[in-house]
Amino acid sequence: MTEVTLDEAGPIHALELWDAAGGDAIAAALGHALPAAGHSAGAEGRRVLRQQPLVWLLDGAGFDLAAIALALGPHGALTAIGGGLMRARLSGPGWRAVLMQDGVFDAEQAAFGPGCTAATIIAHVAVTLHVIAEEQCEVLLPASYAEPLVAGWRRVAAGLA
Repeated sequence: MTEVTLDEAGPIHALELWDAAGGDAIAAALGHALPAAGHSAGAEGRRVLRQQPLVWLLDGAGFDLAAIALALGPHGALTAIGGGLMRARLSGPGWRAVLMQDGVFDAEQAAFGPGCTAATIIAHVAVTLHVIAEEQCEVLLPASYAEPLVAGWRRVAAGLA
């Protein structure tokens, strides 16, 4: 059975990098390179998720935001966005089938595994998917849509049990 939980997203910052000139300094401030499209890097409490071609999400409280902002300089922007987001966790072997009920992204692709991310639409709502483990996916979603989406996922999960 798939379990669906909902929590506040916690600290999340959008890092926009407008040109490649700031990439090396950002990587030095993070301690690793920015992840490529469709991927994440880091560990729990300090994950970097590629969300868009020029945007990465800094997920967690373990970042030195002052050092990152200094490294970023005139090459981009760092914006706190966590207050408007919630975090849903889908755990269990059926999480992929649950997301496929209203999604336009093929979550059932085997290549979409741990460390992969995708910005997509589910039930007409923009979400960010992040595969944590083979049987766990986190979904960052707007707070205003969180309750109805999670309620729907719970109904689907119960029907799959």
